[in-house]
Amino acid sequence: MTAAVGWRRTARFGHAEVFAVIGALSFLAARFLPLLSLPFVCPLRGLAGIPCATCGMTHAFVHLAHGELGRAISASPLGAALAAAAWLFAALDLSRAALGAPLPVPSERLARGAVALGVVALLANWAYLVVREIGS
Repeated sequence: MTAAVGWRRTARFGHAEVFAVIGALSFLAARFLPLLSLPFVCPLRGLAGIPCATCGMTHAFVHLAHGELGRAISASPLGAALAAAAWLFAALDLSRAALGAPLPVPSERLARGAVALGVVALLANWAYLVVREIGS
């Protein structure tokens, strides 16, 4: 039986740190830029009248960055979870890199399970958004 997570020494700045910086920048943008005032309509909602699988994620990121957990979850449960995960990952990975600690590397089985969970979460989020849209 193989371990679910291994450890690997990496360069100080690699792929993980690129994603950590993107996560940190997403927090700064959601917190300090007027993203919700941009005149953008989801193309699927505009054409078909139903939300897409990622509708509400910008609202979720912005609300969570302002500490409005209930509004973030209401806008998009998956968006709120992704925002929290991205920002936690950014903090943990940038701290790990600063300390020179090794990078945890998931096993292939764990990675495949995470992808499957992500697909199920995306579909469940889309179902939530469509049902909410129909109910309103």
